[in-house]
Amino acid sequence: MFLAWFEANKRYSEARDIKYADFPQQFVYNENSLRWQPRKRGFAIGRIRSVPPGKGEDYYLRLLLNIQKGCTSFEDIRTVNNNIYPTFRDACYVLGLLDDDKEYIDAIKEASIWANGAYIRRLFVVLLISNSLTRPEHVWESCWSDLSDDIAYKHQQRHNNPDLTLSDDSLKNYALLDIEKIMQSNSKSLRNYDSMPLPIESLLNESGNRLVLDELEYDVFAMRDELAKYLSTITTEQKKVYDTIMSAVTNKSGGMYFLYGHGGTGKTFIWKTLSAAICSRGEIVINVASSDIASLLLAGGRTAHSRFGLPIIVHEGSTCSISQQSPQAELLMKANLII
Repeated sequence: MFLAWFEANKRYSEARDIKYADFPQQFVYNENSLRWQPRKRGFAIGRIRSVPPGKGEDYYLRLLLNIQKGCTSFEDIRTVNNNIYPTFRDACYVLGLLDDDKEYIDAIKEASIWANGAYIRRLFVVLLISNSLTRPEHVWESCWSDLSDDIAYKHQQRHNNPDLTLSDDSLKNYALLDIEKIMQSNSKSLRNYDSMPLPIESLLNESGNRLVLDELEYDVFAMRDELAKYLSTITTEQKKVYDTIMSAVTNKSGGMYFLYGHGGTGKTFIWKTLSAAICSRGEIVINVASSDIASLLLAGGRTAHSRFGLPIIVHEGSTCSISQQSPQAELLMKANLII
């Protein structure tokens, strides 16, 4: 229909002052000749199909079709004041159809006064995922120093070198890497946003699967001390459960075990002991529960809906939203125990 509209605009000079949505009011489409012709009688109202903001350039094209008049090509739609802009979004911004994201930039700047860099990065991810930002790359360029505020300090502590300094490019890359990590934990990626920069490939390759690294970010020696403390107070019945499950993990024989007991009988104690045992070996244990409150009882606990991608409304045809070769799938394959 776009091409037919463009052709009609070329043939009829009076169409130069007509917007796309208003075109059916003065022209009618002839299905035999496949052309628009001047309307001689009757009346019609045009309508442009709704497009969500998350569709990117399609959304910005729809905005322009409601503003630009007499266009005969897609270049004409992107032309403002005789300047042809590379994208529909840029043309929308010049025409003032989009916000400049100033309120979000101000919010990040204000939050940086009292919050640390990790919090600011999570805030930025929330804005990205919710499609609140019109130009996310502009917000990034305006706020990258706030988003990377704590990174230099963390590297100084990690390398035990208070004089360690990082270049601006390194700070940006480490901040983007942490943002990508948070995005992946929400089943998203910076790759979903064409305008956003990505961490350099070398850092990405070094990081591997961030979900897996998250589950390995613990002190093995501290876990061994914690395990020793738990085993020193374990009862005979609890030790039998512990040995049975750990034997299956060690021998990789697999199995499913149901732990039942009344409140106060030590179920959470056994779960914590098993978790400490797996972590003390440098392996992965995934702790999940059916509710947020229950998941707080376990180290690194998550709700089952969050970790396994379970739908909120479950029916006979329901499936998990974890795709093959995804970070979530790799995490599940590397896990030695799921509680």
